[in-house]
Amino acid sequence: MVIVRNALASDAEAILAFCQQVGSETDNLSYGGEGLSVSVADEGMFLDEIQKSKTSHFLVAEEAGKIVGTCNCSAFRKKRLAHRAEVGLAVKRAYWNQGIGHKLLTRLIAVAQQSGLKVLSLEVRSDNDRAIHLYESLGFQKLGTFKHFMEINDQVIDFDIMELLLEQK
Repeated sequence: MVIVRNALASDAEAILAFCQQVGSETDNLSYGGEGLSVSVADEGMFLDEIQKSKTSHFLVAEEAGKIVGTCNCSAFRKKRLAHRAEVGLAVKRAYWNQGIGHKLLTRLIAVAQQSGLKVLSLEVRSDNDRAIHLYESLGFQKLGTFKHFMEINDQVIDFDIMELLLEQK
């Protein structure tokens, strides 16, 4: 059974290992098999800061104590942009199409809304139909396409920019 919980500073090493694995499994992320290229200590400090933040959040999906997915949003620090946050989502390939991304993102949207955020945004490969379908099913709308957003092995890749306007309760 997969559970979703808040990431802790003590998850830093496992999250970095997760990022290396998912980075080597897909070209849908901004990093490859090298992972995030940060130290365990730095990742731990980052996760500690997230826990203290009111508007940035980091969730993990676990099965049998192993991280199988992550979902986070980082709020902008500038006062005029502080109502917005950028979303990141990753799931191990062996767990694709099992509803884990949906579960993570649904929880993140609820937490973001409760924390007063008004807009969530993300970038997704324009050819990643499954991810786009997930985002649209949760209310994200395409704003446009960022041409040549990323380059992998001398191939340019376009990304769609999407946003979700959160209703305040």
